[in-house]
Amino acid sequence: MAKINRALRRGGRLILTTPNIASLFRRLRLLLGRQPIYRYHVREYTMGEVLSIVREAGFDVVKAYFSAVNDVSLVEANYPVLSYWDLIKATARRPTQVNVLRALVYPVVRLIPGLRQLIVVAAEKLREPDVRVVERWG
Repeated sequence: MAKINRALRRGGRLILTTPNIASLFRRLRLLLGRQPIYRYHVREYTMGEVLSIVREAGFDVVKAYFSAVNDVSLVEANYPVLSYWDLIKATARRPTQVNVLRALVYPVVRLIPGLRQLIVVAAEKLREPDVRVVERWG
């Protein structure tokens, strides 16, 4: 985040998306004995952690929310799934464990945004970061 901050001028905008480790889908996967972590991320965060990191890096959070995009779109189907009805049809055509799980979880996730799979943060650069840069992946 510090490197991103330095690349932006004051007032520059940051739009960040990351998986929500506390999502209901990930919790259920864990209960089913499946790996809840998205395999292409080194680490996943909660909303509180993301907001803390963004603010510490010298950004003012303009908007932060949980997006429902991944809760519907990442099903095993051969066509775009854009609504809950599409999700039900995809599950009926291809009742894989992932599709069934998403179909069962989606109504709850719509009611409780903190259980959604994707964190979105929009922020604006206020100042240079307070933290020093540490290279993790040399």
